[in-house]
Amino acid sequence: MTMTSPRKQPSTMIIWACVAFLFTSVQAYKQNLVVDIEPAGQTAVRVGQNLTVLCRVGVPLQVCRVEVPGESSIILAPGQPAEDGIEYYGESLQAGQCGVRIAHIKEAHHGDFKCSLTPMGDRTESSRTMKIVVAKPPLNPELIVSPGRRGHRIYQKGEQLEISCRAVAGRPAANVSLYLDDEPIGNEEKPTVYDSNVDDNSLAVQNVSRVLDWFDNGKTLRCLASHIALDRPLRTTMQLEVQFAPQPQSTIERFGYVIGQPGIVNVTVQANPRPHFLWSINDEKINEGQPDESNRIETSTAVELGRGSWAVTLRIDSVQKSDTEKQYILEARNELGVHEYRIVLSTSTEPAGVDLDAGSIIGIVVGVLILLLIVFLIVFARATGRWCFAGGSSSRTIGESSDTESAGRYSRSEVDSATSGRRRRPKITFSQLFKRNKDKVSGADTDTVRTVVTVDDEKIQTSEIPSAVTLSTANPAVGEGGIVYAELDLTQQKNVPPRRIDDDTTEYAEIIYTKPEAEEAATTGNK
Repeated sequence: MTMTSPRKQPSTMIIWACVAFLFTSVQAYKQNLVVDIEPAGQTAVRVGQNLTVLCRVGVPLQVCRVEVPGESSIILAPGQPAEDGIEYYGESLQAGQCGVRIAHIKEAHHGDFKCSLTPMGDRTESSRTMKIVVAKPPLNPELIVSPGRRGHRIYQKGEQLEISCRAVAGRPAANVSLYLDDEPIGNEEKPTVYDSNVDDNSLAVQNVSRVLDWFDNGKTLRCLASHIALDRPLRTTMQLEVQFAPQPQSTIERFGYVIGQPGIVNVTVQANPRPHFLWSINDEKINEGQPDESNRIETSTAVELGRGSWAVTLRIDSVQKSDTEKQYILEARNELGVHEYRIVLSTSTEPAGVDLDAGSIIGIVVGVLILLLIVFLIVFARATGRWCFAGGSSSRTIGESSDTESAGRYSRSEVDSATSGRRRRPKITFSQLFKRNKDKVSGADTDTVRTVVTVDDEKIQTSEIPSAVTLSTANPAVGEGGIVYAELDLTQQKNVPPRRIDDDTTEYAEIIYTKPEAEEAATTGNK
């Protein structure tokens, strides 16, 4: 009797456990084998078209079987010849692909398609289904509208119209849409569509509401049904009749009339139903189709232009200047209202003006204001030495003599200011900005004048100075370029007549403020 070693029993048990686990995993994998199918769900196809369906799994296949509606179960394999237009489609069974190609769809192929796949080394099939919809066109669409106030299909301006477009018996359901002439109406992105397929009978509906206006008169409602089984959409149409009073217009101006020649006045009026027309020329009333008392002016009968438009003509045998000064009024009246149209005649040519809307006018005004603001800022910056003009600013006071600038000399105050390194910005008023510079120094309100004498001017003898004028030359200050500074006391010069200098000599002077002796003494004592 052979005894099993106790050490070998645990190893044997582990091996058998692994085998059982692998067997269970394989069985679970087989039961959960997922089959992919393309196209999924359902696909619509017309009779006579071809169709391919592909089923696949991630393991090699042993058997590929398909069930086509209206056909018997077929086992397919690569390389088989097509039978009744049905053959294998796919890469290979080894690649896990099981597909079918149907060359010509029949009406009998409508229904559920099924593919069954058997993996290699297995006897269990994994299946997947999809629906083949063989398209069938719908019946002619129905256009249903709500009744109007003035009749079954006669409406009035401002009335709300309810419209319904329906298409039945389509497989699959048709796509319906509504148009007013060429304008889509309703929500085209999300139309109100009801779709049901019960025993292959479907119903597609789109409902729309619209408030009618006078320009809708004469337009055509179109209900369209598009379908895969149709080469072009089916349609049902209806023409709208909208009644409205004569529509207002602004004053009608007519140009280009020539004195002594015939003239024609054309007026177009929108109204439905047809209005009655009456002309008023000053105080004379003329019915349509009748002449005036002088037989120079004749009116025509209104001519219908379609969709509620009417053309009325006034003929003048020979235009006179008085005809352009008359008041012309055309009255149009129907059962829904009345309106008077005023016409002005002129011998001038029609002006070729440019029509500007409110937005364009506002844009032009804003642009002009911005331009004026920019110009003002440039003038202000140049006058005050700001921003880009800061580098060229000068401390010279506006109103100084232009001769002083051309002579290349500077006043004592300017030299002192430059020497001390301090620079004062002059105060400028708006009047000074446009004030014309003077060549003579003005403002003799102060009693002391400081005179700048150049070296070239030393030829003038002091004896030439009037005795009443005291020239202070004690310790004169000599500046750059040989400029001598002296104070000229004018306190005693009251009755001396002005002296005229005949030679070509220029004096430079500036008026400064001199402190009184008492104030000067107080300032010195504080120091």
